[in-house]
Amino acid sequence: MNLVIIDYGSGNLRSVENAFKNTVAVNNLNFKIIVTNNLSIISKADHLILPGVGSFPDCKKGLLKIIGLLDLLTNQVLNKRKKFLGICVGMQLMVDYSLEKKRTSGFGWLDGCFKKLKKNGLDYLGRSYKIPHIGWNNLQIEDRNHPIFDNINEKEQYYFVHSYALESKSTNEILANTIYNQRIPAIIGKDNYIGVQFHPEKSGNSGQKFIYNWLKWKP
Repeated sequence: MNLVIIDYGSGNLRSVENAFKNTVAVNNLNFKIIVTNNLSIISKADHLILPGVGSFPDCKKGLLKIIGLLDLLTNQVLNKRKKFLGICVGMQLMVDYSLEKKRTSGFGWLDGCFKKLKKNGLDYLGRSYKIPHIGWNNLQIEDRNHPIFDNINEKEQYYFVHSYALESKSTNEILANTIYNQRIPAIIGKDNYIGVQFHPEKSGNSGQKFIYNWLKWKP
């Protein structure tokens, strides 16, 4: 199996690559992992990963600089049904648009838009909520039957770094939420594509469980 991590200048590529290589090695899985922006190599992939670090507009701009990449991704994921994982801003790009800095369109694969996190209220220690949301949070699993949650419980902790949260009326596309002063969609997806607001590559053993489940998942 060929797994491609897409390099478009906006992602912690080494961390993602190392995390997936570790899962593959520990579980003796048959995957060849490639980090590239070469359209020909991407088109031959069985699995696609789109990481994302930075602002939504900057990540979208980076994607568009690679001529043909966005059209190729849409064709590979929606038409050829390749398995896809978006991480952090890579997940945010999957929906209709974001209001970060300026309204910027996403891929439109899933419903919704990203709006600034709310700051009102106090956390369980009586502290004011800070933006960005940085830290470890558990999941509220909405679709317990989804294979992505095999051997994962709601006590697992995942690492988040973000200032914007998804608002969507399509609750069937929200697989798990987390809570940080408001309900935040943490895993979204349908069919053969999934996005996560957290960083599985920085989430220790819980992240490794998620990566393993995604690799083994057969949509």
